Amino acid sequence: MNPKKLIDIALGKQKADLVLKNANLVNVCSGEIYETDIAIARGLIVGLGHYSGRKEIDAQGKYAVPGLIDGHTHIEMSMLSVREFAKAVVPRGTTAVVADPHEIANVLGIAGIKALLAEARTTPLKVFCMAPSCVPSTNPSLGLETSGTQINHEEIRDLLQLEGITGVAEVMNFGGVIAKEEEVWQKIEVAKTLESTIDGHAPLLRGKELNAYVLSGIGSDHESVSYEEALEKLRLGMRVMVREGSAAKNLNAIAPLLKSVDTRNCMLVTDGDRTLRDLKEEGYLDYVLRRAIEKGIDPVKAVQMCTINTARWFKLDDYMGSISPGKSADIVLLNNLEKFEVETVIVDGKTDYALASEFVSKYPQYGGSVRIERIRPEDFAITLEPASKVRIIGLIEGELLTDEIIEVINGTDTTRDILKIGVVERHQYTGNIGLGFVKGFGLKTGAVASSIAHDSHNIVVIGANKEDMAFACNRLKEIGGGIVLCSGDEVKSELALPIAGLMSDEELDYVAEKQGELEERISELGCKLQAPFITLSFLALPVIPKLKITDKGLVDVEKMKIVDIFV
Repeated sequence: MNPKKLIDIALGKQKADLVLKNANLVNVCSGEIYETDIAIARGLIVGLGHYSGRKEIDAQGKYAVPGLIDGHTHIEMSMLSVREFAKAVVPRGTTAVVADPHEIANVLGIAGIKALLAEARTTPLKVFCMAPSCVPSTNPSLGLETSGTQINHEEIRDLLQLEGITGVAEVMNFGGVIAKEEEVWQKIEVAKTLESTIDGHAPLLRGKELNAYVLSGIGSDHESVSYEEALEKLRLGMRVMVREGSAAKNLNAIAPLLKSVDTRNCMLVTDGDRTLRDLKEEGYLDYVLRRAIEKGIDPVKAVQMCTINTARWFKLDDYMGSISPGKSADIVLLNNLEKFEVETVIVDGKTDYALASEFVSKYPQYGGSVRIERIRPEDFAITLEPASKVRIIGLIEGELLTDEIIEVINGTDTTRDILKIGVVERHQYTGNIGLGFVKGFGLKTGAVASSIAHDSHNIVVIGANKEDMAFACNRLKEIGGGIVLCSGDEVKSELALPIAGLMSDEELDYVAEKQGELEERISELGCKLQAPFITLSFLALPVIPKLKITDKGLVDVEKMKIVDIFV
C-alpha cells in the first residue's frame, strides 16, 4: 500500500476503515501508556489522536498492544501443521513469528522449507524464516551424526533471496566458529555480504571464546541459563533472547537481570518449546510475557521485549513491532495488561481474519520419511563385563543441558533409574545405531521411540529392555514417524506425524488430545518429567553440553568427538 493514498485519512479529512476509540495505548516507542484513538485503513495504522471511522470499536478501559512477535521458534516442535499452529497462537495475541526451520530442513532439505513457507502464506500468522545455518548441527567432516541432507553456504545464499527469509538462523556450531572452520565462516560471510541478521546459539560460552564468537558477526543468543551468562553476552553487544518453555525454563534465573539493565537488546522467546497441553492451558508467547511480569519486570518493558525489540533485531520495524503510523495493523486489545487477558486480536486491520484456510499438503516424502530396515532386539545389545564402569547421560530437570555421569553398572537398572538409550539412523538406510545409557528419565517398564530427535531427527528410543525398544522403532516406521509408547508387544499410545516425521496433518484438538494421552501413559510407566517428549528429543542434539547421543554413538559436546561408552 502506497502511504500517499492514506494521507487524507491520517489528516482526518476522510474516515478511517476502523477506529479503536479511547484505548489505553501501550506505546512501545516511548514506554508510555495513555488514552488515544487508533485509526486503521487498508490494513495499516494511519494515526493516533482523535479520529472517526466507518467502523468503530469502543476500547475504553482496554489496553492496546502490538501483536506479539516470537523472535525464536521452531514451528515443527509444536507437532502441528502451520495452519493449526496459527490457529493455536494467533487468538492468544501472537501475530508473527521468526522461525528457524532447521527441523524440517534436516529431513527434507530446502524443499521442506519452501513447503512450510507456502503453507504459512495460507494463514493469518506472519511467518518469517531464517536460513538454517547448521544442517546438520555439526561439521559433517567430524562424522558425529547422520542427517537427511546438508545445506552449504551457496544454498544459504539462495535461501536469503527468497521471500519470507529474513536472516541466518542460530549458528549452533560455535566450536566451528572459534576453530575457524571454512564452511561455517563462508556462511557467516554470505550473511554479512547480504546485510542479513545472524542469530547465535552459544550455551555456556564465556570469556575469550565468547569474544571470538561475537567477533564473527553473530549477534544474538537464546541459550543463557544464568544471570552471569546473560549479562556477559549483553555486555558484549549480543541480543539476549530469554527462553521460557515447557522443558527449558530460563526466565527465573535471568529475570533479576531484566529488572536492572537497559532491556532494548533483550527479547522474550519460546524457542518452540511449548507442549500442546501447555499451549492450550497456559498460552504461547503470552504465557512468557505473563511470567515475566510475575517476576517483577515492568509490563511495558515486557511488551517491548515481545514486539519492538524483536522487530528491530530482525529489521522488520518498518513493517511491525509498534502501534504507530505506517505499521501493519496487528493489535491486541486486552482487558488486563498484567494478566494479558485477550479480548480482541486484530490482524492487518481485520477482526474477522480466517484462522484455518484450506491447504493441500505438498510436503515431500509425506508419510514415508522413516527409512529403516526392520529392527531386532539384539540391535540394542550392549555387552558389559561384570561391574563395568560406563559413561551415562545424566538428565537435568528444566534444562537442555546434560551431565556426564560415571558409574559402575551391570546393565539397565530401573531401581537406579538407569535405562538404555539408542539413536537409529532413519534417512539413508545406513543401519547406524548409537547406543548408551541414560539416568533420570524414570521409566520402570516399556519403551518410548520418537522420530523427533534434534536436529538430525533420527529415531531416539529409551527403554527398560531391548525387546520393547525394537518393537517401538518398528511401529514408528509403520505409522510414518511420530511418537510410540509401548510395553511388551502392546502400544500404550502413539501419535503419527506424517509430515517429515515431525508434524501432524490433524487438527489442533486431536493432536493435543493424543499428546495428553501420551503424557498420561508415560507417567503410568514411571516417567514423571514435566515435558518428557521434549526432553527425549534433545538427548540426540550434539551441540548442547555435556553428553549427548547420535546414530554414531556418545558425543562429548565440549570436545566435539565420539567417546567410548566404557571408561
